[in-house]
Amino acid sequence: MAFLQAELNWATVSLAAATARTVAGLKAAASQVVKILEFRGTHDGNTSGNAPDITILERNTFATNSPATNSTSYVPVKKDPGRAETIQTTAATAWTSEPTVKTLDEQYNLPQYNGAYHYIFPFASPQIVVGGQGYSVDHNSPQTVNSSGKFDFEE
Repeated sequence: MAFLQAELNWATVSLAAATARTVAGLKAAASQVVKILEFRGTHDGNTSGNAPDITILERNTFATNSPATNSTSYVPVKKDPGRAETIQTTAATAWTSEPTVKTLDEQYNLPQYNGAYHYIFPFASPQIVVGGQGYSVDHNSPQTVNSSGKFDFEE
């Protein structure tokens, strides 16, 4: 397989104040490499004076709590549904117990009030996830808000 693009969407993952939470993640199949193409994240806070949360994009081994363990399983959606290949990447949202081992990749302040962040990984410097490893996003919000967002990726 090559150039099989897919997406992982999440909506309304609740964040508790001052508690880090993995809201979405994907894990490459053992024999499959995944290239992260885009990340989008939003919050639904309604108070403009609230401090932003810390949004962390991270590499993840999923040594514990891999996708579908203490999380909501998610079947990635093909961007071209006419292709016969099957997506091998597993994914999940809304972890209730944090996965391990995570390594910081990128970190951002994401505003709570009408907050949105959209990052397109550079073509010349893609984010590659090797077989059997993962990639995820954590939010640590000072207020109780909801997270919505999307990962676009390619196998």
